[in-house]
Amino acid sequence: MSLHVRTLTNDTVVNVAQMLKEPVGAARSLDVRLDRFDLDAGLTANDVVANIRLTRIETGILAEGDISGSVELECVRCLDRYMQAFRGEIEGEYRPSIDVRTGYPLALPEDSDIFVIDNNHELDLNELFRQVAVVSLPMRPLCREDCPGILAEMEDEAESSDDTDERLAVLSKLLEGEA
Repeated sequence: MSLHVRTLTNDTVVNVAQMLKEPVGAARSLDVRLDRFDLDAGLTANDVVANIRLTRIETGILAEGDISGSVELECVRCLDRYMQAFRGEIEGEYRPSIDVRTGYPLALPEDSDIFVIDNNHELDLNELFRQVAVVSLPMRPLCREDCPGILAEMEDEAESSDDTDERLAVLSKLLEGEA
């Protein structure tokens, strides 16, 4: 079992034709660096780093490792944009669509958790990376834990403003009377 280290820069595609000819247990190590990586409409990860181990298994290739980077998100409280770091563990199984020795098409399972190695014996980590990164992001992004929110900012602005609308002066006096 040999371990080859390879670095991919701004690319997620790896040719695994030779690896598919090797015995079960053969492994490769990949260091992937992506300056920008599209996650979803309007959502882009920056400075993505992934350390992946590709292992030959009986049915294809197993990709395992970790991924990290940062994404610009919008805080749910104050609506300001901020950079959110993310980190996730990667595990995905890739199955070949073509037999590397004969060139004949192979039947692929209908399991949605399985990724496909294309007709050129290229394994694309893009979708696996995207899924792990999106799941690693917070459901309710906060720029900071103690973010007061947009209402607090509006109240601060209102308190600091001495310009009172004359038409609302009557309401102000009613509020003062209740206090």
